[in-house]
Amino acid sequence: MPKRATTPVTLPGALLGLVLSGIAIFAGTTYVLVRQHIDTFQQAALEEAVTLRTRGVSTAFARALEQDWQHLTAIAREVAVLDPEGLAPVLDAAAGPDQRVSWAGFARPDGTVIVASGGLLEGGDVSSRPWFQQGLQEDFAGDMHEAVLLADLMAAGDSAPPRFLDLATPVEGPGGRVVGVLGFHINAAWAEDYLADLAERMELDLLLVNPAGEVMIGTAPDLPDSFDLPRLSAAAATGVQTAGFDIWPDGMRYFTAVTPSVTFGALPSFGWRLVGRIDPADFPATPARDLIRSTTVALTVATAIFALATVLFIQLYIRPIGRLARNAERIADGHEDYPAEIRASAELQRLSASLARLESQRR
Repeated sequence: MPKRATTPVTLPGALLGLVLSGIAIFAGTTYVLVRQHIDTFQQAALEEAVTLRTRGVSTAFARALEQDWQHLTAIAREVAVLDPEGLAPVLDAAAGPDQRVSWAGFARPDGTVIVASGGLLEGGDVSSRPWFQQGLQEDFAGDMHEAVLLADLMAAGDSAPPRFLDLATPVEGPGGRVVGVLGFHINAAWAEDYLADLAERMELDLLLVNPAGEVMIGTAPDLPDSFDLPRLSAAAATGVQTAGFDIWPDGMRYFTAVTPSVTFGALPSFGWRLVGRIDPADFPATPARDLIRSTTVALTVATAIFALATVLFIQLYIRPIGRLARNAERIADGHEDYPAEIRASAELQRLSASLARLESQRR
């Protein structure tokens, strides 16, 4: 009888290969799912972080400016009952030593400044200035601009001309007739320092953007002079708070949030948007690393337990099959070996007993 070809695959090897393959598939699938979950979680955390921080900065900044607005309107209510001599110290106090309000002044309807802090521009004509023209009609908040009439009076040495934010309100006299305009020039340097401090505390970069898309204040040196991210600009134009990953002009990918309106309370709108961004590489990744580490440890322990259980199973239930097979081969070759009694499992016990009966019948 021709000898049959034998396979090199053994039951212990097949079982061990099956278990290890299953472990590898399970471990790989688990790692991929955990990694995807971490990416989703990290993106959600970034979105929440940059959105809440940007919104918080916007509220804090607008609230600080609203305090100046409340101060302005409080003085406006007193103007009608104060003569110029009584109004002067009030305006001097408004433009205090902290240099937050650089200039405060009251102009008649023809544009002549009759009282101003420090006497600056008293007797001057401000009728062509936007804050005065708009302030005659309604409450006004003006965008950041360089000093014009005050440039020569306030310039210090070779330093750049000061920049201001304008707040103005009409002053009503008896019968509701407008008797002039009260205006504040807010020091832009104060606004820059204020936002820079908030940006550092919140660990993000900030851009204050005017309606034309020009960056009025940026808290990082590499920020662009204009904000031109179409997706975010379109969303912000609709008045919707939005956030997402975007490629910036420097070619880097940042998680960016846009607050479409920087206002608080009774403060008139400047038309600003506040943009905040976070570099994902700077975002704390400790929770993600901890989860990956924990998953890796769990998979390693599970692999060791399954491998040990497989080895024990092979020793207890698979190796006896090999011994019984070798015993059957010897009997088939004519050796008078009594079949080994194997009780590892019911099936092996029955197979061992059957071989013993066959051997006894052969004899």
